[in-house]
Amino acid sequence: LDGGAPWYGVYLTADDKPVSVAAIEAKFYEELLQKMGLAGAGLPPQNDRSGWPILRKAFTETFRSKTLAEWCAILEGSDACFAPVLTMGEAPSHPHMAARGTFVTVDGVVQPGPAPRFSRTPSGIRHSQPASGQHGDEILRDWGVRAGG
Repeated sequence: LDGGAPWYGVYLTADDKPVSVAAIEAKFYEELLQKMGLAGAGLPPQNDRSGWPILRKAFTETFRSKTLAEWCAILEGSDACFAPVLTMGEAPSHPHMAARGTFVTVDGVVQPGPAPRFSRTPSGIRHSQPASGQHGDEILRDWGVRAGG
């Protein structure tokens, strides 16, 4: 699962945005092919490694045929094991991330929330990170370094 299999990797869309697929199990793979319009296209079997170059070419060309928004409309909510690859600027506002509370805002800074989350011992971020150098003198003192050298 290192991206060698064509059904487990990242592809570019028509608008040069990356999408990821991870359709390992046959039922998810078949769903992916169906949603991509490749079901019944005479492609080699999923696990026939000799056919992977053909599959990769078909996936590459097919994903390049539509924009990221179009692929999201087709694949999100299905069992095709698909996700858009988002930037840190995009991820917090993605509906899935927002619904799960994956990102939190602390002192005006959006950041990943604590993970893992446990029902009996909830966690949280109590305060924002210190400013650069904010505790420098204290740390140097703890290390036995005197001010000025």
